[in-house]
Amino acid sequence: MNGGSNGHAVLVWGANHCGQLGDGTRGERPEPVSLRDTVDDVVAVTAGSHHTLALTRRGTVLAWGANHYGQLGDGTRQDRHRPVEVRELTGVTSLAAGGGHSVALLADGTVRTWGANDWGQIGDGTRHDHHVPVPVPGLRDVVAVAAGGGHNLALLKDGTVRTWGSNNRGQLGDGGKAERRTPVAVRDLGDVTAVSAGGYFSVALLKDGTVRTWGTNHWCQLGDGTNEERATPVPVRDLAGVTALDAGWHHTLAVLQDGTVRAWGNNHCGQLGLTPDHDPTAPVTVPALGHVHHVTAGYRHSLAVRAPEGWHGPDQCLVWGLTPDDRPPVPTGPVPLALTNGHTGRRIRSLAAGWAHTVALLDPPDQGAS
Repeated sequence: MNGGSNGHAVLVWGANHCGQLGDGTRGERPEPVSLRDTVDDVVAVTAGSHHTLALTRRGTVLAWGANHYGQLGDGTRQDRHRPVEVRELTGVTSLAAGGGHSVALLADGTVRTWGANDWGQIGDGTRHDHHVPVPVPGLRDVVAVAAGGGHNLALLKDGTVRTWGSNNRGQLGDGGKAERRTPVAVRDLGDVTAVSAGGYFSVALLKDGTVRTWGTNHWCQLGDGTNEERATPVPVRDLAGVTALDAGWHHTLAVLQDGTVRAWGNNHCGQLGLTPDHDPTAPVTVPALGHVHHVTAGYRHSLAVRAPEGWHGPDQCLVWGLTPDDRPPVPTGPVPLALTNGHTGRRIRSLAAGWAHTVALLDPPDQGAS
């Protein structure tokens, strides 16, 4: 099986009360466990609040975890403790998972959604939950998608962004706060190369390496030096040279060209890598981090993938914030997390963080250290 020791390896850990780890149990896992016997040929992973999605090489999707709103797309509302295949869905190239819904980008540039729809996050003009994927009407030429607590973002080929769903905090960026059941254009936004969605806010990386944010700002998650909500994009202060980013529920992480990481937003559990009593209004440098090429942000925890010195050898995964045993690492800065379980020496292709669980995808052994 390609999900085993000779192919891409999927590792999971953290909270598991809804089966979001996919290991057949509901038991919490403080250390990574392998899904080698239940997943096959996975090339990408993503995590929602309490569910997980995996993209296969065939362009199909596997899902597991919470399914109260049909976010697993298997036609039911039954939680799944092991992966099941999403129905009526092929040709997928990338995925996003939100609070209770899921999003898939297809090779033809169209988008499919399923799950919770109480705020119109399915994008089909209704407010009815969908237990299998449905197309988002009128949405074409999409190159990337992102899912937040109850809203979505779609990056188009021309560098513009469309949003839909919940908008009570201005997270759609259209200048208002009315929910949108079909996609609308984000206002006053430049040439975008990447998007990410937090719980009630949105983040866009521009071609020039700067970042724009909009939506709720109660925890200073917009990084503009204030705690004022914004219904249209504003620039993040003192931030340039960004190459990658990820928004958690109330905070954001950004990788810079020099391999360092900046963070902003809620820090009550040390998820910015600082002591928990420090809540900055603009980006701060996460201490003791370098050579980073990937970050992911959850609800109260953060992770980074650090390449070895000279970019030879296995990657290192670092974690900070609230750990599965409810204790922030001491000291609060990033600490290494051993992704072993028979997978020593592999490169980490991607990480995805949910509300309180994490999933990692490792490359095959022949793509690891050299």
